[in-house]
Amino acid sequence: MKLVCHKTVLAEIINTVQKAVSSKAVMPILECIKLDAYNDGKITVTANNLDLCIEYYCDCTVTDGGSIALSSRMFGDIIRRLPDEDVEIEVNPSNNVTTIKGGKSEFNIQGLNALEYPAVPEVSEVYRFSMKQGVLKNMIKKTIFAVSQNESKRPILTGSLFEIESGVLSVVSTDNYRLAIINEVVDSSLQPISFVVPGFTLREVLKVLKDGEENVDIIVSDRYAMFDFGEFNVTTRLLEGKYINYRPVLQTPNAIYVNALARDLADSLERAALIINDDMSAKAEKLPVILNISSDKIEITCMTSRSKVYDAIEVSASGDDLEIGFNHKLLLDALRACENDEIKMEFSNPRSSCFIRSKNDDSYTFMILPVRLYNN
Repeated sequence: MKLVCHKTVLAEIINTVQKAVSSKAVMPILECIKLDAYNDGKITVTANNLDLCIEYYCDCTVTDGGSIALSSRMFGDIIRRLPDEDVEIEVNPSNNVTTIKGGKSEFNIQGLNALEYPAVPEVSEVYRFSMKQGVLKNMIKKTIFAVSQNESKRPILTGSLFEIESGVLSVVSTDNYRLAIINEVVDSSLQPISFVVPGFTLREVLKVLKDGEENVDIIVSDRYAMFDFGEFNVTTRLLEGKYINYRPVLQTPNAIYVNALARDLADSLERAALIINDDMSAKAEKLPVILNISSDKIEITCMTSRSKVYDAIEVSASGDDLEIGFNHKLLLDALRACENDEIKMEFSNPRSSCFIRSKNDDSYTFMILPVRLYNN
């Protein structure tokens, strides 16, 4: 195999596909990137950790076609440190030793037989839809933080539910302590479908999604889904099992309503969290931040074995006064997802869920369970 490609092109490709390289590989081949060169002047660069696969396609000058698997770390480090000019890659087929030349630099590294590399999952298209990358990026960003990190209890909750019904795409994430859902209108002709994408896949997809109007195609089969960006695609296995019925949770009646600025409340919680983060005891992490809600303000308090804090922000509220406690990290995640929006917070009592929505955008809802206070 012999090819020539510019350093900046190779660096971008490697940076993208490396997201699918296994960080805890049980086989050396899974620590590699596979490079396929074709005599028609095209190359495919692939990374596959058996759960997530990224393929990148590119035109370059190919003198001799072939394939090789190269250490992702070594190959990436070499390419990134070469001068900004053409890079020549040549493989000795007898021993898989790969020569990489750029400027006056020359490296010889040992490659592995590409035939040992895991095959790319075949996505037999059952369902396809397209959407703006910026829209999908926003949907993932506003929900991914609520995905469960505990694979042992309910593995299905380590992913986000994608559900299309009546021309509306809903993305839902929950870890049983909180729930985030966002809805967006898509093609009204689409048939209903639901599938669960692993959280680790969505975190990597989020890194490559753009903010603009470019489209991404989402192709779904029985076991896999592919996010097709044109020049590259991301293929993932889907999580098996039935997702929880989240709809009844969203229908809880509320009697206390608060309008506040998300940034103001987040800043106050971050100040209160300083004393929790400073306390090194095992119990400190579970200490609640207490919100005392009245008609015109929220008072925020917290007390550890070493410190206490008081803060307050102005709000507009209706309904009874309320004292309620929360895990500060869970509440902060929701407020950060709202960014600088004015939010509506809804409560029914100190032991029931809090709902957070943007005042000007009802497509997004965040639900969080409170922490039981001893006096409640």
